[in-house]
Amino acid sequence: MSKRPSLIGGLSLPGAETCETAAPAAAEPSPSAPAPKPAGRRARPDVVHTSVYLPREVHRRLREIAFTRDVKVHDVIMEGIDAALQKHGHPSVASLKPKGEA
Repeated sequence: MSKRPSLIGGLSLPGAETCETAAPAAAEPSPSAPAPKPAGRRARPDVVHTSVYLPREVHRRLREIAFTRDVKVHDVIMEGIDAALQKHGHPSVASLKPKGEA
C-alpha cells in the first residue's frame, strides 16, 4: 500500500526550492531492516514485561508506601509477588533470578 499524496506537495511556495535543495529527503528504512533499539536499553531475554490494572486508590497507597520507604513502586510490588510465591510453596524471587542479576 503506497502513501497518500500530500495535499500541499504540489504547491509552489516562495523560497520552497531552496529548502528542497538544502536538505534532501531522508530515506525510509526498509521493512526487512531490524528496528533500531532505544538508546540506553539493553536486551533482556530473561525478563518479561507485563502490566497490572490497579484501582486508583490502591496505586495511590502503593506510591505512598514507596515514598515513605524511599523505594520505587516496582520494589513494593515485587515484595508482594515474593510473598505470594512463598505462600504457595515456590522459591523466592531472588532465588529464581538468573545468576549475575541483582
